[in-house]
Amino acid sequence: MTDNTNLKSLLKPNSVTEREGIFVDKYIADKTVWDKLAVESPEHAVISASSEEAVAEKSVDQITELKVDLPEGIILDLGCGYGRIAKYLLPQRSFSGYIGVDSAHEMVRLFAARYNQTPAEQTTPVMFVNADIHMIPLQDSSVDSVVVAAVFLHNHKSVVKRSLDEIYRVLKPGGVMYVYGSFPNKWSLMGLQGMIYQMFLNLIGNPFKNGPVRYYARGEVADLLDSFSEINIRSVG
Repeated sequence: MTDNTNLKSLLKPNSVTEREGIFVDKYIADKTVWDKLAVESPEHAVISASSEEAVAEKSVDQITELKVDLPEGIILDLGCGYGRIAKYLLPQRSFSGYIGVDSAHEMVRLFAARYNQTPAEQTTPVMFVNADIHMIPLQDSSVDSVVVAAVFLHNHKSVVKRSLDEIYRVLKPGGVMYVYGSFPNKWSLMGLQGMIYQMFLNLIGNPFKNGPVRYYARGEVADLLDSFSEINIRSVG
């Protein structure tokens, strides 16, 4: 197994405690809805797929792009889940380091357990972190690239904004962020249903519920990313 000592030095001082190889943020909630879903079906919880074949099929475009485009260095997988991206990417490419961050401890535990049993992934040292996506316990300018796959859509828009501010903080100058499947179209039937549901959550006093899909107009996405020097929005579907 590769040594992740260098990755540990990127953590904010006194921000985490280590439990069985997972670094747990001191302010993380004990349980999230994703812990329960991870026990039931981590693949479906992360990418809405019913089988390993379906997961691989849904992942192929993302992995093909990342395998070619990701620069060398340290990768932050924000909202890593059970390590789906790493599962397909790391056997094909090695990096200086890979940091998986997720708010669900059970998801991170599944990621660590698989990685520790999979030599093909272990050419890249990995650090497992249980933390909220909007409170990343890493030091400023500590990672070269960030990957966010099917994560932002499940969080309140204010949480997404705070998460993007955090990503900007931890990225090195000139760093790159790849966001997949996270800004579904507001101007669609599903988007209308989503807005109505968000209004309902607001009315019952639970606007920040983690899980329901949030929908976006193209301008909203551009505004969220206005700190970044270059933006490429590619519509899918």
